[in-house]
Amino acid sequence: MDFERSDVKEKFDENSGQYDGQRKKLIPCFDDFYSIAISLAEANNNPNILDIGAGTGLLSFLILEKFPNANLTLIDISEKMLGVAKVRFKGNHNVTYINDDYTNYKFNEKYDVIISSLSIHHLTGDEKKQLYRNIYSCLNEKGVFINADQVLGETPFIESLYKKDWK
Repeated sequence: MDFERSDVKEKFDENSGQYDGQRKKLIPCFDDFYSIAISLAEANNNPNILDIGAGTGLLSFLILEKFPNANLTLIDISEKMLGVAKVRFKGNHNVTYINDDYTNYKFNEKYDVIISSLSIHHLTGDEKKQLYRNIYSCLNEKGVFINADQVLGETPFIESLYKKDWK
């Protein structure tokens, strides 16, 4: 693990208890942000779902409302964030937790739906390309990948529009 990745882990460990409350304050149209991502998920009644950079399991919790019989796998670099998720999913035996760096982890399963929320933007461009290749290789034939995240505008002008909309 390089210095930057360990720094990210440390920050998320420190903020694990306040993370969900912070999201509601920092994400404009919080409910729309998550509900739009969930609306894109199409699968059978008991899909195999992977949440990359799952953190506290917020997106997984919401997608479970749509697919209550889903088998969920949550992976996150922060053990403390996953600790919050374990409390959230207490008693649900269809949830598996992996405390690891998802950029290096070798997944042995195929998934119907792979989701990620506000995590992949922490990666470099090359790391994202490799991750997207890994995600593609883990998807079932008709599987879907949904990434609810922030992105930089392609040009300074587009970036200024994004910031204006956010404000």
